[in-house]
Amino acid sequence: MRRHSDIFPLVLFGGLMSLAGLGKSVYEDAVKAWILSRLTQWGYGTEAATVMSGFIELAPAFGVAAAIIVVLYWYIKKEFEAAYLVFDRKLHRPAGEDGFYQACLVVRNTSPTEKLLNCRCEIVELRDHEGELVETHIGLRTKNQAGKAVQGRFNLDQGAEKEIPLFDINQSSDDETLGVINADGRELKLPYGIYTAKIRAYGDRGIADELTVSLNTSNCDFIVCSKPSILHRGVER
Repeated sequence: MRRHSDIFPLVLFGGLMSLAGLGKSVYEDAVKAWILSRLTQWGYGTEAATVMSGFIELAPAFGVAAAIIVVLYWYIKKEFEAAYLVFDRKLHRPAGEDGFYQACLVVRNTSPTEKLLNCRCEIVELRDHEGELVETHIGLRTKNQAGKAVQGRFNLDQGAEKEIPLFDINQSSDDETLGVINADGRELKLPYGIYTAKIRAYGDRGIADELTVSLNTSNCDFIVCSKPSILHRGVER
């Protein structure tokens, strides 16, 4: 297919503006003449009819202004309610061998044009199989931040992804344990069992994405156990 010229958008815009100007001129002339004749028939003087018809000429401008306000409101509302840093909800079985496994999530920048800065993820609530609260607000790190002095915050290019490790599962010894991977360097070890974690991802813009996952350390069953819920704005960080 032949591509159009680089100046085609300018020609199109010029033609559109010309048609809009012509339409406005025809509207003003035709409507003004009709309004003047009607007002004169209804007994208004020529001066009064001219003033009143002048207000009619402003109707298109007010209509366009109202339409622009509605479009801007819709666009701004959509921007504020969008989640740009989101979880991949297709969870994979924890990877590993010889009794050592690691469960990870993947976060993605959904914007094709804007880089996200100063992102972070956290386990908001961690509960055991009985629903008892084990820990709250555990800051997470990306996979490539392991061993680095500064962890937790990260940038994400347009359309890019990062892996977020959650748990280390140790099935190689009698004291089978679940390690919670965190950005603070704390050693969080939990006994063998089933755990549920509510996790949030915060970008530098948009609303935080939320996901709840369940992990069974006996068979490495790793699933999403609730529907996605977008709750908190990115500014509430």
